[in-house]
Amino acid sequence: MLSQVEIKHVNALKIKKYRYKYAQFIAEGDKIIKELIAEGMEVVHIYAQPAKSSLQHPQCKPVTEQEMQKLTALSNPAASLAVFAMPVRDAAPAAGEWIVVLDDIQDPGNMGTIIRTCDWFGVKKIICSDGCVDVYNPKVVQSSMASVGRVSVMETGLTAFFHEYQGPVYGAVFDGVNYHQQAFTAPGCILIGNEGHGIDAELLPFISHPVTIPRKGKAESLNAAIATALILDKLP
Repeated sequence: MLSQVEIKHVNALKIKKYRYKYAQFIAEGDKIIKELIAEGMEVVHIYAQPAKSSLQHPQCKPVTEQEMQKLTALSNPAASLAVFAMPVRDAAPAAGEWIVVLDDIQDPGNMGTIIRTCDWFGVKKIICSDGCVDVYNPKVVQSSMASVGRVSVMETGLTAFFHEYQGPVYGAVFDGVNYHQQAFTAPGCILIGNEGHGIDAELLPFISHPVTIPRKGKAESLNAAIATALILDKLP
């Protein structure tokens, strides 16, 4: 039986300040939980519905469907929910590697999809501006489909970051070189802007290679996750 302390703690982890206070986050669903465990993520608690979940783990505690309703961050609760310790990773950029840099990505679905896309294309590090949605937001974790356990993410001020960064910066803008013609030969940063207003004006001077995904229709903008995927597909 779940205690009120457990219910209160899990629900607190849906809020960013408490996630970082306890250095913990939640993930839901057998598949995601198993993948995160396989990636070496430290389990704090697992709650599972025995009739629906296939999870077998020493930390697993059986709960009823009604109890899971009190824990879940999803509209339709999964069979299981786990509390993980936040990993401590070195997300500092290294020479010779591709890095995705995100400027104020607000939508959790977009963020999770970008993390998953980076994982697919072998990009191991993401740098986020201070204004980005938290990578451990439950909706981000779910949409990343466990890729959050394989890609290192660091949150920092981008102006300070680019002042120190020495490599090329490929920025997705409206008036750059057609990305089909751009040679992505030297590893560097792929800078993706906010869903609504693009890359912040203060960051534009740091872009050494402005690139554009040509528009053929009338859509006002391209989804940030889609733009990221199209550009990453061009990397050697």
